[in-house]
Amino acid sequence: MMGTILRVNLSTGLITTESADLYREWIGGLGVAEKILYDEVKPWVTPYDPANRLIVCTGALSGTFCPGTGRIVTVTKSPVTMGIASGNAGGSFGANLRYAGFEYIVVEGRSAKPVYLYIKDGNAEIKSAYAITGYTVDKAVDWLEETHGTEISTMCIGTAGEQVVRFACVTVDRYRIIGKCGFGAVMGSKNLKAVVADGSEGSVSVDDVMGFKRKVDEIYGRFDGNEAYKNLMSYGTLCCVPSKYRVGGFSYRHGQNLHISEDMLDTYDPAMICGKYTLRQTSCRGCLVGCQNRHRIPDGPYAGLEMEGAPFNSILNFGTKLDIADYGFCIQATWLCNNLGMDMDVIAEILGWVMECYEKGLITSDQLDGLELHFGNQEAALKLIEKIAGRDGVGSILAEGVARASTVFSSKTSYYGIHVKGNELFELVRPLIGYGLGALTSTRGGSHVLGSPVCEAGIFSETEKEAALRKFKVHTFNDPVAYEGKPEIVMYYEDISRACGCLGLCLMVSDWQQIQMMDMEDFSDFLRLAAGVELTPEEFKVRMQAILNLEKMFNYCHAGYTRKDDRPRERLFREPVRSGPAKGLALDREKWEKMMDHYYEIHGWDKETGLPTAETLANCGLAELIPDLGRPAQAPGRAYCQEEPVPGED
Repeated sequence: MMGTILRVNLSTGLITTESADLYREWIGGLGVAEKILYDEVKPWVTPYDPANRLIVCTGALSGTFCPGTGRIVTVTKSPVTMGIASGNAGGSFGANLRYAGFEYIVVEGRSAKPVYLYIKDGNAEIKSAYAITGYTVDKAVDWLEETHGTEISTMCIGTAGEQVVRFACVTVDRYRIIGKCGFGAVMGSKNLKAVVADGSEGSVSVDDVMGFKRKVDEIYGRFDGNEAYKNLMSYGTLCCVPSKYRVGGFSYRHGQNLHISEDMLDTYDPAMICGKYTLRQTSCRGCLVGCQNRHRIPDGPYAGLEMEGAPFNSILNFGTKLDIADYGFCIQATWLCNNLGMDMDVIAEILGWVMECYEKGLITSDQLDGLELHFGNQEAALKLIEKIAGRDGVGSILAEGVARASTVFSSKTSYYGIHVKGNELFELVRPLIGYGLGALTSTRGGSHVLGSPVCEAGIFSETEKEAALRKFKVHTFNDPVAYEGKPEIVMYYEDISRACGCLGLCLMVSDWQQIQMMDMEDFSDFLRLAAGVELTPEEFKVRMQAILNLEKMFNYCHAGYTRKDDRPRERLFREPVRSGPAKGLALDREKWEKMMDHYYEIHGWDKETGLPTAETLANCGLAELIPDLGRPAQAPGRAYCQEEPVPGED
């Protein structure tokens, strides 16, 4: 069931393999990878230390014909948060890695020269990457495909990763991104330019072929006629525009408001965008949804650019947040980030923060190497993106992220930065309480994919309401501004997201995306049919809670994170939304803290510290971690300063 671990030491060049059966209780994928990281990377090891591990893994269903199994999972110690980093991307890499003979790759050490890892037919080889050093992702992948054939799958860093930009990402199969957390920086610190999986001639078998096929047919049947998926298949994630507008969910001018004008809304109308820019919908391997858009810019200053991606996030990041009403620019900026190898959510938060501070007189043009970073300045924004990727001038300061950069500029700039645990916060909190709770408590810092519910902004049929009530056991699942009941919903999706990580599934085919799609019962069925492993849905949940508790303990031991590091930034309590559906909303401190108390209680965590109790660790099979509760964090330095000066209170 568990497969084979490929171990690569870049310092010595030693390559070995071993069975993953010792990690059977961790299901596969994310669970196994995080257990390896916890056991092998000690708290005093820094993210760029050769002793840090970069772990790449498939899931228990990767490479099968179950829909949505095109994901790859990565785990490391994050240079952004100093805590645990988990990442996930689509494409074909996961299937190709299994077809090539491996379920897990554990990389340690640092090569003296630029290299890439080539994997095929149960073998692996460390090869010279001199020919592609300094290349952007597109150019590097072109060379790799010319060398090894177009059927390969690739994980590749761009120039930002080579320059060890702290939040550099990894690009998978040209257009899929392992973002947040700085995976590209860790690869760059190891002198590892790329990983190539050549598994075009392999296959993956399942334990019960006919039962597996019947289960797959059942899942396909749930998609038929589902209106939410019709929209997703037609427009990709751009279909989220109307629902976000309805609840006041657009960050405008770096969140100074959460409402946009009707003219700007028309600019980002999904039907208009797809009619003008979209060539076709595309999908990851084995997916029936096809949530990606293949775009081509037909006119204007960016005419001719063609790329896959530019999802709904691109509008929020490079459109409304920067006060730019031009989808062509959103495509251009997204392509630039992907090709240079940087997380666009992080870059957009940096740009928005700089623009706001620039207009408030807290950062000057001289400090920005002569750039005039006012809202709406497309040319300056693109130049700054390139400067950050190359660590050129002020770009080297901003390449450390907002939390660290704010310590270099005026101390007053810190208040305007939106981040948690040092990781830039893309997610809005004020109009979507549960979504914000999931992002703020996320163990990787500032991330909605480890527990944030998207159902708050949804419109439910009566059948869907019944399903939601049965699963969440609370009535506030589609009340975006309610505080009550949100901890239960977040906890539910914490389990769902980790189960997807263990199985190699995309969240888009789970009930994270739509309430009647795959849930714990389905996951249990698929695990039994694919691998012969019998776990009830409740037993599955216990294992997912074990993974979450392992993550919490890693963060405590490595970075000292406790309850105070799950809190929102001060400006979210102080600044009400100015207009639109969420007008007047600011976080209610008393309600938020009460909600947090309940969140910790239902997890079995101490309300004061936010840490698992000894009893909770024992109950989920982690009794060996209990001694770590009494050990102070041995981190080499906090990721950021929690205290933030408030304007007018100097």
